[in-house]
Amino acid sequence: MYEQNDILVYGNNGVCRLVDIRRERFGGAYGMYYILAPLYDSRSRYYVPVGSDKLKARLRPVMEKGELDGMMNAARGGEAVWEPDDRKREHDFHEIVSRGLSEELIGVMRTLLLRKRTLMHDTRRLRSADEKVLSLCEKIVSEEYACAFGVDVGDALSYIRGELLGEPKDAPC
Repeated sequence: MYEQNDILVYGNNGVCRLVDIRRERFGGAYGMYYILAPLYDSRSRYYVPVGSDKLKARLRPVMEKGELDGMMNAARGGEAVWEPDDRKREHDFHEIVSRGLSEELIGVMRTLLLRKRTLMHDTRRLRSADEKVLSLCEKIVSEEYACAFGVDVGDALSYIRGELLGEPKDAPC
């Protein structure tokens, strides 16, 4: 069980602080809820039922620096396979983003960034669906990286992009 003030990643919603655990009424029924406040969006709150295994499974602690760097190294060493079927690719990416696992998100980011760079050489662009997936992956991963390394999200994103494209920048810490 998590405690108040824990910093957690909530699926594809990004990094949140658990601000409270309390009884709330939704849909006419009372229940215990984790109340999550995104660290990088002060306008939102997420109410996660303590008794919902499905939603609680989407909660996890922010990874340590070493874990994130290990994933980055693994992604750089892996093969970026492009799925040419737009619908299948969109479905596969949707599944990965829904799981919200950093290792998979980093792999999707690398694939899309490499594809974007290739297309730019031909003065073409990524499909809008791919751009949306890339933006969401970048948001989630850069927030976790920024939190783990104690840096600005923009600096974390710049570092991650450089690492995934083989154009390393100085570490963000």
